[in-house]
Amino acid sequence: MSQTPSTTDRICQAAIRTVTRDGLLAMTLDNVAKEAGVSKGGVMYHFPTKELLVTGMLTHFGEQAERMLMTRIANDPEPRRRWARALLSCVFPEAAAPLASANGVADDAMSPEIIQQFLLTIIAAAANNPGLVEPLRQVGSRMRDRLLSDPEDGFDQLLIWLAVDGLLLWQFVGLIDQSDPLFRQIGEALRQKTAIAAPRSIPQRKTRKPAAAVVTKTKGGRRER
Repeated sequence: MSQTPSTTDRICQAAIRTVTRDGLLAMTLDNVAKEAGVSKGGVMYHFPTKELLVTGMLTHFGEQAERMLMTRIANDPEPRRRWARALLSCVFPEAAAPLASANGVADDAMSPEIIQQFLLTIIAAAANNPGLVEPLRQVGSRMRDRLLSDPEDGFDQLLIWLAVDGLLLWQFVGLIDQSDPLFRQIGEALRQKTAIAAPRSIPQRKTRKPAAAVVTKTKGGRRER
């Protein structure tokens, strides 16, 4: 049964939307309160300062991203390369699936478009404040260790993760954007690398036809061989 998101979750999701749409400087307590539909006092009850709100927002984002990834991994019936498939579904809209948050309510702050735009905004802000990304670094560290614990496909899937990060960097410096046909082409190519191979059909054995009898003539009569 669906539940109403907690006030803390609503505030964090509102902060993510505000940052994604208007940038980190626009994420004031007043703007987030308006976006969340609560009073400024309500925001300050949970996050007394903007700095604490930023940390709470990034922690919420990291936890939601990790939960989304793990849910999609768990729902993938094919164990091989499912981590990479889940990651790609979080990045490319064509492969995305709706996500319900821990309280059963769909989290509209975690669509592929919002995820990437939010990360681009945070990367830009982190140039002046490297410690800003610490909550995301902790999530990334856990996911990296979990991924590399797979001795069969872990490293290959890590390469796909690095390709996705490279694509994010390209967006950051303006070499590509999500409307570029190349963006979709890259997504398709990466998905093909993680596709579940169709089971090989076992060819039917051909039965040999019995050889036709050959009749030869001998002096004593007929002989077949």
